[in-house]
Parts: sequence; C-alpha cells; structure tokens
Amino acid sequence: MKDEKQIFNKIIEGEFITPVYQPVISLTEGHIFGYEAVSRIPVKDLKMDISQVFKIADKLGKAWELEVLCRTKALKNFMPINREKKLFLNVNPNVINDDEFKEGFTKERLNEYGLDFNNIIFEITERTAIYDKKIFLDSINHYRKQKYEIAIDDVGAGYSGLNTITAIRPNYVKLDKNLIKDIDKDETKQFLCKAMVDFCKSSNIVLLAKGIDTVEELKTLIKLNVDLGQGYFFGIPQEMLIDIEPEKSEMIKMFHTKKYIEKTRSTTYPIIGYLSKKGTCFHPDEKINNIFEAVKADPIITDFTIVEDDIAVGFMSRAELNELLGGQYGYSLHAGREMRQFIKDDFLRVNYNMPVDQVSRLAMQRNFKYLYNPVVVEKDRKYTGIVTVKDLLDSCTKVDIEIAIHSNPLTGLPGNLLIEKEISSRIFGEQQYCILYFDLDNFKAYNDAYGFQNGDKLLGFTAKTMKKHAVKNEFIGHIGGDDFITVCDYHDCENFCKAVIEEFSSSINSFYREEDVKNGYFISRNRHGIKDSFPLASISIAGISNKSKMYQDIDEFSNDIAKLKKKCKKHQGSYFEII
Repeated sequence: MKDEKQIFNKIIEGEFITPVYQPVISLTEGHIFGYEAVSRIPVKDLKMDISQVFKIADKLGKAWELEVLCRTKALKNFMPINREKKLFLNVNPNVINDDEFKEGFTKERLNEYGLDFNNIIFEITERTAIYDKKIFLDSINHYRKQKYEIAIDDVGAGYSGLNTITAIRPNYVKLDKNLIKDIDKDETKQFLCKAMVDFCKSSNIVLLAKGIDTVEELKTLIKLNVDLGQGYFFGIPQEMLIDIEPEKSEMIKMFHTKKYIEKTRSTTYPIIGYLSKKGTCFHPDEKINNIFEAVKADPIITDFTIVEDDIAVGFMSRAELNELLGGQYGYSLHAGREMRQFIKDDFLRVNYNMPVDQVSRLAMQRNFKYLYNPVVVEKDRKYTGIVTVKDLLDSCTKVDIEIAIHSNPLTGLPGNLLIEKEISSRIFGEQQYCILYFDLDNFKAYNDAYGFQNGDKLLGFTAKTMKKHAVKNEFIGHIGGDDFITVCDYHDCENFCKAVIEEFSSSINSFYREEDVKNGYFISRNRHGIKDSFPLASISIAGISNKSKMYQDIDEFSNDIAKLKKKCKKHQGSYFEII
C-alpha cells in the first residue's frame, strides 16, 4: 500500500498524465464523429496501468484529485479542426462522494479552452454498477442535470444489462469489445447485437461498437445497422487527433451502399440522389459582398453550397451570412474578404445512392442548430445537389404510407405488391439471391380446431421468428394465410432455415392443449368435413437461388418454387430444401 501511495502521489505531483484520443467513426458516412479521450501514464518508471491508479485513488479518497488532472488535460489538449466533433470523456462515478468534488468544474474548463459543452459526452462504464449501483445512478443524474449527454460503456460486460440502460436512458450505448471480436463468425453475437440495434432504435439511443479490428467485423456491424464504431482498425489512441484514412472511409460508404442498394430494402425506399436539386453554389474565392448581393436579390435562396473543382467544401445559410455581416462593423470588416476564409465543413453530406430513410435518420441526429439545413448529395465524391428536409421527409412519408397500405394487417409484414417488387428485382438483376417460400403444415386444420384467434397467434409467432433470425437484412414478406416469403442477397441460406425451424419446433407445443401434445396429434376436420387426426404444425421451406440457374421469366420461377414446395410438404415434420 505504501508503494502504491508513493507512486500515486508522484503521478499527481508531477502531473504525469497524458491524454490520448481514439477516433469514433460514423458507420453510415465514414467520417469522424468524435474522439474518446483515454488517460495514459507516460513515465516508464511508474509501471502502473491507469485503471490501477483509479483504484488506488478510490482507496486513498483522492478520486476527485485524479479526475481533475485527467479531465483537465483531456479538455486542454482537445483541439479538433471541426468544433462539432464530440469528445467522449471517461468518468469515475466515485468522485461524486469525494469531499473535494466541485460541481461545475468541467464547464469552467470548457469556457477556458473555448469548447462547447454540447459536444461533451460523459462515458461511464457499466462495470461500475456491479460495485455500487447507487453511486453509478447518482453520477448519471448529476451530469444529466447539467444537460450533458451520457454514454454507457462496456455494455455486455456488466451484470445489469438492459435494466440499467432502461433506468438511466443514456444517449449512447457502447458495446463491449468482447462482443464485437469475431462477430462475423459468431451468429449468437450477431443475434445479440441485432437485438441491441432494435432496442436502441426504439429507445432513440445511438449504438457504438468498440474493438473493431478487422474488415469482416466492420462489414458485419454495418449490415446489422450499428451507428458508430471505434477500434484499432480505424486507429490506435494517439496524442494527436487523427482523421480516418480515406480508403477506410470509402470502404464504409461502399459497404453501406451495397447493403442498401443491392439488398432488400432498395426497391422500397428511393435513393436520395433522385430527390437532389442543383441548388445555389458559389466558389470559395468569391467575395462576401458579391455573395451577399446575390442572396439579397433572390429571396428564394435560403442557403448555398461552396463548391470548388466539383467538390462541396462548405455550406452556409442565409441566416449565417446575415449574422456574419451584422452588427456595427460586420459588413465593413468582412464584405471584401473571400468566402474561403469563412468556410464551415460541418454539414451533412451523403452518397447519391443512399436510401432516403437512412438519410432522414442521419439528418435528424444533427445538432439542433443545423437540423433544418438541406443535405448535400455527392456522387463519386463530387457535388451533385442538395435535398431539403421537407422533400426528404415527404419522400419518407409517402413510402411509409405505401408500406402501410400494402402490408399484411396481421403481421405488419410487406404484402404481395412489395413482395413482387422484391422478387422481380432479384430475378432480373445480376446480384446473388436466394428466395425462400415458407408454408405451415396442417395450419388449416389447426385453425378449424383451435379457432381463428389462436391461428392468428401462430402466424404472428411465425413472423416474429423469421424476423428474429434475419440478421443479414433479409426481406421478409407475408403472402397471406400461412404463406411467407424471405428474400436473401446471398446463396447459403441453410443456417437461416435451420435457425427458424429449430425455434419453431421448440415452441410449437405451447400452441396446443396438453392432451394433444401428449398424443402427438390433434383432431380436426379434413377437406371433406370428416373428423381426422393431424400431426402438430410444422414448417416447410422451399428455396431457389441463382447459384445454379438463372431465371428470365417470373412464371418459370413461380412454377419451379411451387413444385419444390409440394416436394417439401411431403416430408413429415419441418423440412427445408434449397436448389
């Protein structure tokens, strides 16, 4: 203990703490979202991990003293080119109980270093909840009262799980790196991650994956709709604020574009490029007074893009221009200067091929100040136009109405019109696909014996099971009755079929009376109206891919899958076959 105390005091007295910053990346746009600040001990003689130092600080009752040093250095050295970038600050919840704890300390430092408190995210590890949940929640509430955003770290490593997240409702959730490691090879991890994606979307929480080390992990997380990511793949923590490598940024955009354009939802939501309009553009060398006169002469111009060599380099609204030239000396100071001196690149730019629903989600995540600014659209990294928020939301609303109109009212799944679009886009396209036809065996007899209400519950369970195991963005539709369709943008669907059958088979007994389960059959009327015995419901899956045969005709495809379905239903119990 004595040695520990001496080392701790030496660290504090010498201020031997160096902050390093690891980039946090948008997995939709491929740009820097922010940075996580991590404290390191730069002196080799002080052989101690920073986590050990925090434990010693807790023992000595000096948690706040260490926190002040770490936090001050992290804020002082945080000088991003773009002031809108977020900073994740790790926080020790135990400082709340320290006698020296000072409320408002962080805002004082922010003002001193010219930083905006809106861009600070306090990150508290879920592991802390294991030791003292009250301190954990008190710390959360303390920072929330001051209007800071909250991130819960290491979710999946602690014991409290969703209960903690539900109780504190953080702005961000960071998945533990052990959950992310080899997620591309582990379906169980994918199921868990997808559940967290769905939970966070419904709870308006941003989901971040830690510990991304490989291209395969990145690709899987993008498919699963994870919002943000960090890990050694993007860069190790460094004293300098590093940007994402251009090739990795393009990789994310490519994976994301493939996911949405080549995959199932592409035929439902239009791509943003179709909505874009040229908009008003100026060159960065243009004088401010010339721009002001042009904007003043045309009241329709509410904003404009700064474009150089066909690349969008900045964006400004009419209000921002007026603010720049306002005041007693604004015009005389700035009118003769070039726009280049006032360029702000903190605008939302998206790929031409991104679907409008995804763009809408990105647009709504912006700072309130920029919430209603148009979205800049690029193709091959070159400016093509802008899309107003009104046009964006109108487009999403029209598609949502179409989906609602053409969805099955029982399961909420897309109905026949949308199913036909999906199948046609695959058959007449050039990408890999496998189309699976699901049919419940003995469903009519079950419906007659148990009633429509129970029949509807069985259909709802089937739909839910299919959606649960669709971890690769498979399209799932409800043809009607007990017939469902799944469209996969890959050939090997065996694991998906096995997972659906396994869960269906393990749960089907709960839909029957105990006596029928014991007998292994139930009594109902056959097609001739005569009482007969029927096996418990099972599921037959007929699948056709373009791995061995290409179709040019919908009728030919329909005939082949109908024959295969008939063949599958001849097998007793649940069965699938893919050709």
